[in-house]
Amino acid sequence: MRDRATFNPRLGYTEPLISAKDMAPKRRTKRRDAALRRRVPAATGRRAYRRRQSRTHSNRATAQKKSVGSQLKPRKGERIPALLCSTPITSTTRNGALLYQTAFMDLSERKAAEAKLRASEERYRTLFNLGPVAVYSIDTSGRIDNFNRRAAELWGREPALGDTDQRFCGSFKMFRPDGSFMPYEQCPMAEVLSGKITAAHDAEVLIERPDGSRVIVLVNIRPLKNDRGEVTGAINCFYDITARKRTEEALRESEERLRAIINQSNAGIANCDLNGRLLFANQKFCEMLGYTESELVGKTIFAITHPDDVDLTTKRFKQMVQKTRPVEMEKRYMRKDHSLVWVDVCDTPVLDAAGKPVSAVAVVIDATQRKKAEAALQKSKAVLEERVRERTHALRVANKELAGEIAQRKGLEGQILEISDREQQRLGQELHDGLCQHLTAVAFMARSVALRLKNHRVIEVNDIEKIAQLVNDAATDTRNLSRALHRVDIDSAGCITALEDLVDREIWKIPCRLEIKPSFRIENDVAAAQLYRIAREAVINANKHAQAREIVVALARSQNGIVLSVTDDGVGFQNEPKLKKGLGFQIMKYRAHSIGGRLEIESPKKGGTRVACYLPDKALQSRKRERARLRPFLSAKITKTLAALI
Repeated sequence: MRDRATFNPRLGYTEPLISAKDMAPKRRTKRRDAALRRRVPAATGRRAYRRRQSRTHSNRATAQKKSVGSQLKPRKGERIPALLCSTPITSTTRNGALLYQTAFMDLSERKAAEAKLRASEERYRTLFNLGPVAVYSIDTSGRIDNFNRRAAELWGREPALGDTDQRFCGSFKMFRPDGSFMPYEQCPMAEVLSGKITAAHDAEVLIERPDGSRVIVLVNIRPLKNDRGEVTGAINCFYDITARKRTEEALRESEERLRAIINQSNAGIANCDLNGRLLFANQKFCEMLGYTESELVGKTIFAITHPDDVDLTTKRFKQMVQKTRPVEMEKRYMRKDHSLVWVDVCDTPVLDAAGKPVSAVAVVIDATQRKKAEAALQKSKAVLEERVRERTHALRVANKELAGEIAQRKGLEGQILEISDREQQRLGQELHDGLCQHLTAVAFMARSVALRLKNHRVIEVNDIEKIAQLVNDAATDTRNLSRALHRVDIDSAGCITALEDLVDREIWKIPCRLEIKPSFRIENDVAAAQLYRIAREAVINANKHAQAREIVVALARSQNGIVLSVTDDGVGFQNEPKLKKGLGFQIMKYRAHSIGGRLEIESPKKGGTRVACYLPDKALQSRKRERARLRPFLSAKITKTLAALI
């Protein structure tokens, strides 16, 4: 055997040594020769054996080129994998002997590369099966030629590779996101393979397993192409999003529930960034300011704040951001129509995981009604104080008049003075112990409520109810005192009958008669009683001093109200100032004034005296309203104010 010098170093032999080597394996040659000898019978002899050898050489002459892998053993080191390619040739120098020309190809590097390739394939096969993403591929006919373990888990089964009955997908059934059934020929894998779509990215598919359970997956499909750009199949990478879908659905339901709560809240709620720019506003906040949500988003809280409150808002907002604590304030907002709305605002920072503020949430409560209630309460307090001053002034005036009357009547009998002094003392005592005590308590309670309102503190309902109770008690005491001083024994229904009885009394020296229409009626009991007493006083004075022949008591309705007149045809009067200073005139004047009327005394041209009391309709109506208002005035007013406040 002869070989190129480049191969000799690999085997460690010199050319003479390697030329003498029989490259055929010894064991194989020995086995072949032994087999030939066994086939030759003993009687055949040497000639038969040569004929067989001749046929063997003839077969070698007709042999073709052969390649065989072999392990070459060098003088030193490990065996070398090699490929032996032998070509038979006929020798021209050795009488046509059959020779073999053999080429040796060292396969060490290729074998090493193949080993690395097998290791790499095994590694990637392991990654392919252990990966969290399901992967499978199909050929051009749609038959599945490969899939990993995760794909089998999501399918719930392991389809047979190359099965023509299972094309495009290994799942049991497929459905679209809307729940409709999806045939295999219409699945995204089939559409990519057919060229209807170039690829599929995060397409949602519902997979049903053989056990009936379902999973939602997102598929990502790409076609597989060869070097010439021809489609040789497709690959699908898909992953389970069932848990994510459930989480998203739960999150969506939670968001919808929270949004419904926020939108149905009676308080305005808004979200803004750290610059005060609004990001969200609920329906109540929009209604409060007269804007839509789209109009409010993007505005700053300072733009909708009243200019006088901007500095306070800026200061409190910075304080909230720096100290990461909620702040409260009372301020005014500017509505879309430029009107004002009073609000109570609580700004709360929204913190991230590190505890740093990222935004702020404002809870806004409309305080307009409360402000109106406070103003109404303040007005009621002012009205009450004014009424107290008026009543105090009236009492002082009454005391002065009473003192004057007492001074003018010092000459009266001692009994009258004693009765007058006793009644005055009783009146003063009752005013001091009753009305003044109640009014003082009302003043203290009202002042306490005012201080609480000024300090923005909560008003106790019991305090307001106590004020109402004190005022009602004062009104009751005043009413009882008034009834004690002026007893009301005659009402509107019995006034006409009492007047008829008055003129028909036999004690009068002068005849009296009554002029009144049958349809005449008086609706006010107090006015009826006072008119009766005025008429009685006038009839008594006429009987004493008029020296008349007849006294006429008339009760009629004029255009403006009621007129009561007592007229006589007597001597009349000469000294009018002296008459008006008399006790009887003062009593009648007081009674007329108490019911809102006026008293006039005149001497007609025909002679005599006419005492007339004019009671206008306005006085009757105001008297009626005042009576209805005085009793529940403060209680009703305070109740209404508290209702508006609450």
